[in-house]
Amino acid sequence: MASCTVGRNESESFTGLSIETFRVVARRAMRWEEGDDYQFLCLDSSTGTVLEEEVIPLNGTCDAFMASTTITAERTEMGVVWAYPYWSGSVGIMTKAVPDTSNGFAWTQPFTWSLWLAIGLTVIVLPTVIYAFELLSIKRSVSLKESFLGYSEAVWRTLWVMIQGETMNVSMFAARIVVIILAFVALILGASYTANLAAFLTLQSFGNVNSVYDLQGLAVSAVPVYQPRLLTKYGLVTVEAKINSMVDIEAEADLVASGKLAAFLTDAEVIQYVVAKFPECRVRMLSNTIEPFDYGLAFNPRIDQSIVDEFSVAILELTEDGTIPRLGEDFLLEDSPCLKEGMSGDEISQISFEQVYGLWILIGGGMALGLIVVAGLRVYKSKRDMWVSPTDPFQPPRTSSHGWEKGDDREIGTPDLLRKETHIHRSSTT
Repeated sequence: MASCTVGRNESESFTGLSIETFRVVARRAMRWEEGDDYQFLCLDSSTGTVLEEEVIPLNGTCDAFMASTTITAERTEMGVVWAYPYWSGSVGIMTKAVPDTSNGFAWTQPFTWSLWLAIGLTVIVLPTVIYAFELLSIKRSVSLKESFLGYSEAVWRTLWVMIQGETMNVSMFAARIVVIILAFVALILGASYTANLAAFLTLQSFGNVNSVYDLQGLAVSAVPVYQPRLLTKYGLVTVEAKINSMVDIEAEADLVASGKLAAFLTDAEVIQYVVAKFPECRVRMLSNTIEPFDYGLAFNPRIDQSIVDEFSVAILELTEDGTIPRLGEDFLLEDSPCLKEGMSGDEISQISFEQVYGLWILIGGGMALGLIVVAGLRVYKSKRDMWVSPTDPFQPPRTSSHGWEKGDDREIGTPDLLRKETHIHRSSTT
């Protein structure tokens, strides 16, 4: 965010977002002009003690400090006086940008293995329930061969429903409840699969590192100020990146591009700038940044508070009118194709069973409701049959509205899953 050469204090040697922001803010707040009202000094910041040694002491060299300076409670307690934050930052993650190659099985990527397993078990288990509901609705025994053929037919029809969204011809109300819910589940899963598959096939993917948590156990470097936080909060063991200049940052990027480091962590704005300019876009910046913070203009405690207030007002005005955001776009190279290409590949995520397990709860509820329906029907029909006296030889058989004898299988209906394999003939009466 700020660049200069130690030992050179000419105006043209200072550049960067922080530097240019100070110039426009000073002009707006106090009508100060560089060279007449203030002068930049380029100090060696590799020790990390510039604020403590040059700004905070009453006899310090500088009245203010502005070079990617983060606002922290610790620095405030040390006496730093802050103007209003001029930029919101975070810790960025740089990784290698090597697109994954297709292995011919991209069609499996939309779902995780756990979801594929759940679907497979559903195709095996659910037909048993549907077929059982059909059998519970009739009043005759079914042979083992008929059961096997009926179950096989139920499996094929279940699979057909889930793939094509077709209907399953079942005749019993309890089974129809389960099939309707199955069709709804198939609709949701089919739409989700299609959308995710299109993303996997059309968007570029760069591997398995899509967040800071994917870096655990890998070779990662970070600037010293972030190392303790990365360890305690994310369990990330990092090696120290000794950064004294932009050359050192580019050297870390080279290690990432060569594969010697899995990632490099520092200010997201720095990562963004380096990625945007890196040759052949061989490194990328993850869109998921961590540890948000604010950049601020640090003033010496002896500074007049009215000057700090004027700077704060000017920063707010320049933010609202878009001046500072435009400076960020220019200096951070937000239009770089390397940034757009790299960030587009880490948004695709597989759909897991944990995200859609509610669909299986819905199936379970349908099965429970089906059992209640079957039990209710059997109780109702058994009580309805009690008034018929089987010992009276002179009482004619009672028939249903269909003309079938009371108790005939077809009074309820022949299960469609058995209709292809068996033929229940109407019994003759004499």
